[in-house]
Amino acid sequence: MGRWPGLLLGVAALLSMLLHLGWIFNEQIYAWAMQKPFTESELKKVTQKLSAIADAASSKPAGLAGVKPVDSHVVYLQTRQKPHPVAPALPKVQPKVKTIAASAVAVAKASEPASVASAVAPKPVVAVASSVPEVASEVAQVIAASQPETILPPLKESPLMPEQSYPAQVEITYAYGIFPIRMSWKAEAGHYALKLRGALFSKSREFISDGEVGPKGVVPQRFADYRDGKLLNEALFDWQTKQVTLNDGGSHKFEELKTGDQDIFSAAFQLALQGAKMKDFTFTIASGRKIYKDVPFEISGQASLHLGDRQIEAILLRGRFEDRTFDFWLAPQWHNMPVRMTLSLGSEGSFDIWANDIKINGEMVLEPPSSSRNANSNRMMRR
Repeated sequence: MGRWPGLLLGVAALLSMLLHLGWIFNEQIYAWAMQKPFTESELKKVTQKLSAIADAASSKPAGLAGVKPVDSHVVYLQTRQKPHPVAPALPKVQPKVKTIAASAVAVAKASEPASVASAVAPKPVVAVASSVPEVASEVAQVIAASQPETILPPLKESPLMPEQSYPAQVEITYAYGIFPIRMSWKAEAGHYALKLRGALFSKSREFISDGEVGPKGVVPQRFADYRDGKLLNEALFDWQTKQVTLNDGGSHKFEELKTGDQDIFSAAFQLALQGAKMKDFTFTIASGRKIYKDVPFEISGQASLHLGDRQIEAILLRGRFEDRTFDFWLAPQWHNMPVRMTLSLGSEGSFDIWANDIKINGEMVLEPPSSSRNANSNRMMRR
């Protein structure tokens, strides 16, 4: 009989912990329960296209949409010339005031631009006889007086053009079973930072990728894999020497690098940003431990995925390297963002993560599922 109180207390503690975990992972558990196992037979013919993402050079602020740039900018400069010295042998000529005024008006009218186009076109030169330097000097003074002074305002610093029209900030919560994986993408001033992190109590796993981003898409400079805050491995990209350095627990290996190569997570964003214009989907993928040479990607099909609280059409881009597979499911309606990623990397591990909620540039575009909300809606329907 003495054992029963202790056993009951143990069961109560276990139930309390399970309820606590259920409350923490409520949305993830519901999302996991709603996910259906994917089979190749569900792939269908591709009816959508990857969204064309504008290059950095072609993007404009929203306030300048539709504004045509100025074709030409004309600035009039006024120079002051010294009068020609009077030759002592020439007789002095007395000019007539009316003639001078008439000549000045004619010259002023000839030199005044009627429009921007006429200002750019060359003007006929009005010659003044060198034998009458006083007349020329007075005409020049009248013309100078008749021309309005052009006062140029001081130059002001204009705001910088945005460096991309693709999302500057994306936050996605993926479901890895019942556990959440937080992904963040930030692009600013030609650089990007990509981070995926999953944590449970004191245990955590984190992947980071950072580098440059622009008209050529994603150019990674460093990829790193952390466990509980400790560096496991990393890949360092040196684009000047065309070499990538793999650092696997202090053991270094060097591999060749070519334009367009990626790490295992930047590859998804390269396909998202450049996929609509890429003619060849083949590039090398690097992790901190291994190089996957010249992985050929191809559009394998389209499927309807249950993500968050919606059904989403996504395009599957699949890459194969021997027995390894890289599956990136891109959603054209959300800038080709990877809404599902399935990586089968043998000894390096396997990942199958589904988007549960998505926020793009501060706007929530995919709400997480809510079991309580669905239960309430079912009750309303029964009434």
